[in-house]
Amino acid sequence: MNKILQVICVLFLLFVSCASAEAKINIFPHPRYVPALSFYGESGKAYRLKDFTADLLMVVIWSRRCGPCISEMKYLNTFAKKMTSKGIKVILISPEKDWASHAERHTFMKRIGAPDLINYLDRKANFADGMGIQVTPTVLLINGAGEEVGQITGSVKWSDPEVIRYMLKLKNDISE
Repeated sequence: MNKILQVICVLFLLFVSCASAEAKINIFPHPRYVPALSFYGESGKAYRLKDFTADLLMVVIWSRRCGPCISEMKYLNTFAKKMTSKGIKVILISPEKDWASHAERHTFMKRIGAPDLINYLDRKANFADGMGIQVTPTVLLINGAGEEVGQITGSVKWSDPEVIRYMLKLKNDISE
């Protein structure tokens, strides 16, 4: 009986967090400098945002303990595959403490329908803290010059044609 109650409580909390995670977009009036903060690949190699090139780089800060993050991953995976050829690149950064191993992370990503998303690790939350991230999911929007042009906080319906049109328009607007 105790386990059933625990499962019901967890499902309720996930439902509440999903229902209250409506996306908010904030496009800055002027691009912002991005500090040289590191995050890490599977081999332990350190990366910085300047190591990535795209007309629009979307850096998704997420956690495997975040219901809204998980619910959007399948759609984000499809979105990312479609957008790469259009100049939009998507990368993920999750807390290193979320994962026991790289194999566990790969299995999890496959299970939630997001095997193609490139996922980096944030050691000791240095990247998220350095960028001032308070909630997950948060998407940092980085222009081709490596500057932050905006943020999206909360869950997004990445399969929605209106969202796709908006992101393509944003990419074009910041590329001009």
